[in-house]
Amino acid sequence: MIKKISLFILLQFIGFQLFSQNFKGKIINQTSQAAIPFATIYLVELQTSTTADSLGNFVFSTSIDGTVHFQISMLGFQTTVFSANLSREKERTFFMEESHLELREVVISTASTKLQQDNIVAVIQKNIAEISQKGSTNLTESISNIPGVDNFSTGSGIGKPVIRGLSGNRIVTYAQNIRVENQQWGDEHGLGIGEVGIENVEVIKGAASLLYGADAIGGVLFFTEERYAALNTTEGFVSSKLLSNTLGIANQVGFKSNKNNIRWNVFGAYSSNADYQLPNTKRVLNTRFDEANFKTSLGFNHKNWIGNLRYSFLSNNFGITESNEPSISTKRKPELPFQNLKNHLLTFENTYFIGKTKLNATIGYGQNNRKEFEDTLAFPNLNLLLKTLNYNFKSSTSLLNDRANLMTGVQGMFQKNTNKAEEILIPDASIFDVGAYSVLHFSATKNWKIEGGLRFDHRTISTVAMQSDEIIYPALKRDFNNFNFSLGSSFALKSMNFKANLATGFRAPNSAELLSNGVHEGVLRYEIGNNALKSEKATQFDFNWSFEKEHFSFYVNPFFNHIKDYIFIAPTDSVIEETPVFEYRQSTANLLGAEAGFHLHPHPIDWLHIDCNYSSVFAKDEAGNPLPLIPANKVQTMLKGEFKMKGKLKLNNVFVEHIYRFEQNKIASYETQTPHYQLFNTGFNFEYQAKKSKIEFTAGIKNIFNTAYIDHLSRFKNDNILNVGRNFYVSGRWDF
Repeated sequence: MIKKISLFILLQFIGFQLFSQNFKGKIINQTSQAAIPFATIYLVELQTSTTADSLGNFVFSTSIDGTVHFQISMLGFQTTVFSANLSREKERTFFMEESHLELREVVISTASTKLQQDNIVAVIQKNIAEISQKGSTNLTESISNIPGVDNFSTGSGIGKPVIRGLSGNRIVTYAQNIRVENQQWGDEHGLGIGEVGIENVEVIKGAASLLYGADAIGGVLFFTEERYAALNTTEGFVSSKLLSNTLGIANQVGFKSNKNNIRWNVFGAYSSNADYQLPNTKRVLNTRFDEANFKTSLGFNHKNWIGNLRYSFLSNNFGITESNEPSISTKRKPELPFQNLKNHLLTFENTYFIGKTKLNATIGYGQNNRKEFEDTLAFPNLNLLLKTLNYNFKSSTSLLNDRANLMTGVQGMFQKNTNKAEEILIPDASIFDVGAYSVLHFSATKNWKIEGGLRFDHRTISTVAMQSDEIIYPALKRDFNNFNFSLGSSFALKSMNFKANLATGFRAPNSAELLSNGVHEGVLRYEIGNNALKSEKATQFDFNWSFEKEHFSFYVNPFFNHIKDYIFIAPTDSVIEETPVFEYRQSTANLLGAEAGFHLHPHPIDWLHIDCNYSSVFAKDEAGNPLPLIPANKVQTMLKGEFKMKGKLKLNNVFVEHIYRFEQNKIASYETQTPHYQLFNTGFNFEYQAKKSKIEFTAGIKNIFNTAYIDHLSRFKNDNILNVGRNFYVSGRWDF
């Protein structure tokens, strides 16, 4: 079915008559009025770029007939986003302001096409290539250093994101511009998204249900696809990474081309890791894992239409650890028991320009197949097949001479989860989900902006009666409805910026929370659901104050999240099948915390950067009792040298990082305290620049002093299994 759809859309692309027009631009220094040579111009809607010549001139050949956005960046100048209506403008001069140091992160939000300072809700954006340079073994570990983001880990291969103490279905993940569904209720596997072909991750903290759909009461992870090649070019890369601790090797390859209005990307990756090594040099048996990833995309534009067809495939094998007995094995092939996960995601994204309105329509089909092999390789004991059809339609219209923008949309999904083997964790289930929203953004003055919105959601969950061994799963049908709103404002005053947001969100209980009744091997617990659970209703207040000067920036971001009928899984004093029992329960929850940090760029030591941030969250129920599985507070400090060296061979950066985790003594019943610990990491990056290619080399050490520790969110904590010991890493990449 996927092949037929892909072939049909491809033929439609080819069948169009090519039509293009030239848009000419010139980039000028606003202060000196001199031309700025060799600046990078990125056309956001086409996801491609070009470079200005020595006189600051550039030409975009495109068939778009509507309002688009140019992001223009150059070292020594403030990156800026300009909008231009190509149906009326054929030529334009762009003025850029000088900037000794760009402290503010350049964030172009996928939803609003605005820079960070223009967004009402703070969006943290990180480049995947940059954060993965630090020797991470999985994508969730890479993003867990972002303030307010943590990692539920199962060994070195499996990670689930935690944002401000909330995880699972409360974190909505987007990839290929569509919501990703891959059994988020299961803690035994990761995100289900491969790293290759991903350019950035945007983290939106707090209730974000209005634009991203029901369930997003904890936050959103929005993965943006790697941009296409520059105009009229073909590019490629090959990379490899080695990890000492897991004896891991990860290889990636990619090719990109952009010619004659046809753009395409193809990426492939494979990684393999042995059991991870403890600080005492022993290994944790069957924590080995591997990953195979393939991704491709095809882009086309004609007059007022832009289309992007994307497909990705991800396959994982994860060993399941059942013992804390040390091992010396360095094998890579998983032993029984282990999991095999396969994810397919096909999306078709369309953008239409109609006057001052931009329409987006994205349809996605996802298939997630989760198998567990416990007794034999011939037949899986557990085989869950999840099929999801997602849709996302929205319009964005400029009003009041572009001082206001009205965004409206409809989102939803049809989902079916089916058991294909003897063992049942949750019964066969189907979900029908639909939501409609409207958000108005208004610029009252140049420095004062207001945004408000309203959304309605409906969800139906249906399950069928099933029986496994002595466990009976009754048939169930539940409907959930809710209205949500958001209201926020931002105000800029010289070097300061203030943002405040009040938002609500709701999340219906999933079928695992309603009907679980069995052993979850991957997390070593017996889970019991509750079919009387109500939907969660969250109200969050978020405040952000930032101060920015040429050599120093500071921010503080307190928040308060009140969740009525909060669903959580709690340990008990019972044991079934020699496995500790956890039950799904419900209570009112209050989560209070903050992120704060500073960036110091001392003058005249222009190569030195000092970053420090603090993250905290305190969570209690209505009786004042601590909630379970809440991350410990942390402080992260980094000293980084960034060098602007000349010549073909140059050192780009060197860093030393310190991470301090506080003791977690605010624990729920039957939880155990976790002592404080600290880790030191270091690394460096340099490159060799040839005429038409570049070779980049990165190396470093994680956990330099081989510290023995257990993180509070490690799923091996109950078995007293330590986290990963010292890890040397080295990677190389050739761009051509």
